[in-house]
Order: sequence, then structure tokens, then C-alpha cells
Amino acid sequence: MSDAIAPYTAADLVRFAHTVPSTMTLPELERQLLDKRVSGFPVVDEGKLVGIVSRSDIVRQLCVERKLAQTTSDFYLDSDGFHEHPLESFEEIADRVGERIEELTVRDVMIQTPHFVETTMTLDKIAAKLVDLRIHRLLVIDQGQLAGIVTSTDLVRLIAEKKLLRR
Repeated sequence: MSDAIAPYTAADLVRFAHTVPSTMTLPELERQLLDKRVSGFPVVDEGKLVGIVSRSDIVRQLCVERKLAQTTSDFYLDSDGFHEHPLESFEEIADRVGERIEELTVRDVMIQTPHFVETTMTLDKIAAKLVDLRIHRLLVIDQGQLAGIVTSTDLVRLIAEKKLLRR
């Protein structure tokens, strides 16, 4: 199958990537993910690529926030003052995490050093890179500029459409 994949490059598969700014709040990000029906975005500020963000990054941050709420509950300050008792129920922890998540931005959760490929990289190498890095999306760069994105779903789509069969 490698012979059939080799002629295709990132340029053949790259698609436009909606971008988000690093200042976007996580609730706004979640709405964009749902509206665009994607699982991640390149992060661009003032025309410059500054990172990449995905649903996985939000989930990872939720885990961090939950642990932080559990371990620092004796010292947590909110509008009612300091809480001096440990959080005991899941509901208390969820409320605390929910309050904080509302204030976080894309910058707080994004990956600042995204992986990318050039438009000339062949799909077999792109697939290998996705597997090796255990990621689902790669930014595609053309002459130093963001050209779009390639995802593992794009590769699966080619297989489903039987476009990677030997000729």
C-alpha cells in the first residue's frame, strides 16, 4: 500500500483550517469546536501562528483543575472569601472547577509548539508522524505560512473513498 500512498502529498489533502485567537475563552472555544464540527484549531494572533488547541487540551486542563481544587481547597479564595474546609463531594469540586474553567483562555491550554509538515511531505510519512507522535492533526506549512491542516480523519476518508488503492 505504501506505493499507492507515495504519490500523494500534504498539498493534495490539506484543507482550510479555521483559526482561533489565544485570548478566546474556553466556553467560546467549545462553541466553535461544536459549530465547526472539528476537534481542534490552529491558534493565530495578529496573523502569527502561536499554537494549536484541541478538545484533548481542554480535557487535560479539566483534570488539572479538578486535582488543583482538591489539593488546595483549604486555601481557595472566591467571592465569599477563603474556604477553610476541604472539598468533600464531587459536586463541590465540580462547582469550583466550573468557576475557574469559565475564566481560562485558549492560551492557558494550547500547545505552544505544534507539529507541522510541509506541503511536499508524502502521506505515508504524514501517517507515520501522526502514529509516532500519537496525535490526530498536523499543521501544514507552505513557504513558512500556515496552509491548513491534515488530520487522521482525512487519511481515513481517503481509505474509505478507496483513493489509496493500487492503480
